[in-house]
Amino acid sequence: MTDLEKKLKKRWGRKFRDKRDWEAVNGQLVRRGEILLDFGFVKGWNDELDKMNEGKVGAPYQFPKSLIELQALWHALRLPYRMIEGMTCELAGLGHLPDYNDYSTVNRRVNELDFRLALPQGENIIVFSDGSGMQAVNGGEYLREKYGKKNRRWIQIVLLGDAKTHQPVSYEVNLIPGSESESTERQLVKLLGRGVPIVAAGGDGGLDCKDLWNFCNDQDLRPVIKPDKNAKVDVDCPLRNQHIRERRKRGYKRWAMNNGYGHRWTATEGVFSAIKRVFGEQVRATSETGMLHEAASKIWAYQKIQRA
Repeated sequence: MTDLEKKLKKRWGRKFRDKRDWEAVNGQLVRRGEILLDFGFVKGWNDELDKMNEGKVGAPYQFPKSLIELQALWHALRLPYRMIEGMTCELAGLGHLPDYNDYSTVNRRVNELDFRLALPQGENIIVFSDGSGMQAVNGGEYLREKYGKKNRRWIQIVLLGDAKTHQPVSYEVNLIPGSESESTERQLVKLLGRGVPIVAAGGDGGLDCKDLWNFCNDQDLRPVIKPDKNAKVDVDCPLRNQHIRERRKRGYKRWAMNNGYGHRWTATEGVFSAIKRVFGEQVRATSETGMLHEAASKIWAYQKIQRA
């Protein structure tokens, strides 16, 4: 038995069994590399440009959005814009692309992209929310202590993930950290407004807010929010009271198993871990707008390769 299996058995009282289809998992990981050189859009290069330039005022677009999205994916993988220009130029020289754009055009067009995530597919969708951060400065603590650097250190990200597909479905990025529960409620309102069939929403103790519990009750959503072990019954939040009593009576482990709270990790923390592992947890942009846009591009790029 491995160390991981021992830890999981100690925590949950049963042997860990890896039920993943490793042939399918391996194929998906290989496909992530293929998407970085997917030039299927080239066949419709001119048609896409015609649609983009229809009714456009000013200079026409010379490069389709599909190319810019591919270059945005390269940039999310921490490739500088000048290197992207060199790659595109070489690919055009080999005949894989009709033309290439310079680094300033790539930069401008990527920064104009709307990194909105694709909506989840299916019915009875369960989402979990969690917050994390991306590092905004690379100088380290030494420069801050030695020279009193006051640069912004972290960018807050509040993300909603699908418990079934383990893909991000919505996010907010903030320069100034805010309430995770309020951000979660705003994102749920947008998703429900776009017709996403969400039946349950949850998160860790950071979301244990009366307003969010009542919002779930009003929207007929099943809450999977962990109440604090010392939480007190609140007469203004009957749904929360029900979970508090269940946790007191059955204990945390039984409450978590009955409510499916264990899916929170793969829907949020696992997604954050994968994004930072593949695309890095630092942003290189120096402007505040650029920081937010770069952080958003990492989440968008991760969903894109996940759906490949």
